[in-house]
Amino acid sequence: MISNQNTINNIDNNKKCTLHPNKDIVFFCLDCKLIPCCIQCTSSKGEHHGHRTDTLESTSNILSLMNNFKNDVYQKVVERIENNKTILKQSNDKYNDIQSQFDINNSLLKREIRKIHDIISFIELDIKKQLETTYENNTLINTIITSSTNNDNEILSKIINNKNKNKNENENENENENENENENNITIIEKLNQILTINDPQLYDVGDDFVIDRDTIKIIKQYQQSLIVLNNNNSNIDNSNKLNEYDNQIIHFHYQIIDDIKNKLKSIYTLNNCTFKIEIDENNNRFFKCILPDGVESLYLGDIKHQLIICSIPNTVTYVSLKDGFNQKLITGILPDGIEWLGLGDIKQELIIGSIPNTVKSVSLKDGFNQILSPGILPDGVESLGLGDIKHELIIGSIPSTVKEVYVSNGFKHQIEPYFSENVNIIK
Repeated sequence: MISNQNTINNIDNNKKCTLHPNKDIVFFCLDCKLIPCCIQCTSSKGEHHGHRTDTLESTSNILSLMNNFKNDVYQKVVERIENNKTILKQSNDKYNDIQSQFDINNSLLKREIRKIHDIISFIELDIKKQLETTYENNTLINTIITSSTNNDNEILSKIINNKNKNKNENENENENENENENENNITIIEKLNQILTINDPQLYDVGDDFVIDRDTIKIIKQYQQSLIVLNNNNSNIDNSNKLNEYDNQIIHFHYQIIDDIKNKLKSIYTLNNCTFKIEIDENNNRFFKCILPDGVESLYLGDIKHQLIICSIPNTVTYVSLKDGFNQKLITGILPDGIEWLGLGDIKQELIIGSIPNTVKSVSLKDGFNQILSPGILPDGVESLGLGDIKHELIIGSIPSTVKEVYVSNGFKHQIEPYFSENVNIIK
């Protein structure tokens, strides 16, 4: 019962118009390849208003629809499905490339910005070290002056305050504490006045021999100490000179330079948008072509996955480095005229005559270069040649006569002399 009901529902749904699902299909549009229509399709606001129509019951119309579906529409449906699959695959391939480049960009961004952070950190550490060194020197000066002057003041203050006790005084201090209490409270100048008054010959008959008592001995000792400290001018002079050694270091930032750096930092990168263009080859196959923007001057190519074609590289490029793993055939025209410097690492495809444009002036065969350099591959016009740890011996005639300088690295293991004229400058 349920199965019969589903069948009835499917039949009812099939009768409905695709554009107007609440209306039944009732006509064929004779002006639009017999496309089925509902009442709303042919209404005044419908897509087929004013078109010639016929009812669904017309045998000839149904047979014509069937033949058209079989011989034309069905094949176009199949082609559309295949075309959609192709576009979807190409879109996913491009998106995967973009996603990979996005990850590379983020990694490069992190690495390069980290370098800038490191430079700023090094500058900060250097400035901080200079400040700390100067501060430590000032601290040492202050310590020396403080220690020296405090030592002088400690000695001189005891003399002025008359508190310099000798050993015997200390031993008898407890016994004479009450007796000397008042004497210890007077200053040295008061003590001097007392002694001078007592021994004044105009007031008293003191005789020729001065009576040297304990207070006199103390005064004599303090006099000695005073002269020793006062005569030590070197200490005082040194401290005065030390005052001139203080360095009140003040940091000043050159804000104009900082602003210039800020502005330059904003221009340390460019975002070159690689556009994609659909083209058709000689076999009528559609494919995406990546176009580098004009203005690019340097290009580094490693193990890229999509085939380069002529015009992939703009004529503004002057510097090209084919890194280890580069695995594409360099037919004539892939590297455009205008390139002046070419670096070749461990590339995987052999070079042919015409691979390198005639505008190239400098060629560097880097460590790992593993291709045979046949005569004619390096074009006339090359003036400078770099030789690293290449894997094959050079061939007589492979070096053009225009070469003037050859830079030989420590890794180069082959002979030089047979392949270059006497006029070539060999630099090792």
